[in-house]
Amino acid sequence: MRSMEALAPLLKELRLQGSIFSRAELRAPWGVETLGGDKAIFHVVLSGSAWLRPLGGAPVELGQGDLAVLMRGQPHILGDRRDGPAIPIGAFESGPGADGLPCLRNAATGAETSILCGTLSFDPEARAFIQRQLPPVLHTPSDQTAPWLDTSLQMLAAEVDAPAGDAIVGRLAEVLFIQVLRKLATAETPPRWLKALQDPGIGRALALIHGEPREAWTSRTLAASAGMSRSVFYERFQSLVGESPSAYVTRWRMTLACGALRHSDQGMYEVATAVGYASEAAFSKAFKREVGVPPSVWRQAVA
Repeated sequence: MRSMEALAPLLKELRLQGSIFSRAELRAPWGVETLGGDKAIFHVVLSGSAWLRPLGGAPVELGQGDLAVLMRGQPHILGDRRDGPAIPIGAFESGPGADGLPCLRNAATGAETSILCGTLSFDPEARAFIQRQLPPVLHTPSDQTAPWLDTSLQMLAAEVDAPAGDAIVGRLAEVLFIQVLRKLATAETPPRWLKALQDPGIGRALALIHGEPREAWTSRTLAASAGMSRSVFYERFQSLVGESPSAYVTRWRMTLACGALRHSDQGMYEVATAVGYASEAAFSKAFKREVGVPPSVWRQAVA
């Protein structure tokens, strides 16, 4: 529960939007090469099995019920073998399935694998923040899934086939991402940042940082909130999170500031105080140091 307490403000800033963009019904032998894109990409194996081979990463074996999220939308190959050949996705036969979605098919006659593919788009700065905390590929194997995933996948598949199911599909895609984070946080070997969220002391500190950015957080005040000495807290935070408390606080504040500058018409002083700076000048100095340009220039560039 503590992990979700700390994640809630971040998930809000992510401004998640999900969509299902295609399915694949492919018979062995098969291999599909995808160039990737600027959104996170997820694949759900509805039946059969597949190998996911992300560019520059280790292959991941996917079984029925498995869900994989490529956080960086990186180029990758999906295929029936760990090292088999692949054909660019554009070369495959594609036509509308029963649900109206594009459906990839091939002419082979071997065992069939059915895959549902979708994207998750995030606010750019929040996406950069969370990408730094998570591995490039998030994988939830079926043998580790709680009932939520089985139920969600059944609903996802059902709504893809249902009339006017687009809105529900989008929300279910978001739920899948949130639940994957929740499940990975409690896995036997969670990603380091998710392990930090589960830590009683560091998780409490992260929840405070995410939820109360106006506060003048220091290692001393965060350590006190976590019930730890300053030295022990600092060392444990650095070990689990990968950077100092002050660096993390600043990076989170800049993420919030960028979201406000991009999506609201708040004045600079309002934005500054909302993210913990006593004056517009202090905020502008910190923003330029972290982002590279003054906040007013940045806002104009993204308007």
